Amino acid sequence: MFKPFENDTESHAIHDLTLENQCDRVNIYGNLQIGKDQAGLAAAKALQAYLNAIVAKLEAEADLPEQIINAATQEVENPFL
Repeated sequence: MFKPFENDTESHAIHDLTLENQCDRVNIYGNLQIGKDQAGLAAAKALQAYLNAIVAKLEAEADLPEQIINAATQEVENPFL
């Protein structure tokens, strides 16, 4: 069962679309084609269930910040050049 924002190790896939769980965000990337058929309906319902879980978790949070502040990334010299 997908529990958004609860760990940094969980990921789920719907065909080629990946939902990657982290404690402060859910990354969604890839490709999902939803055809006008039974398989498309099943894929659409799976995506809807994931998004409904994300929205429910966010709505349940009492003190959501306006925006997440990302930690500054440090540039590292490429050792292969």
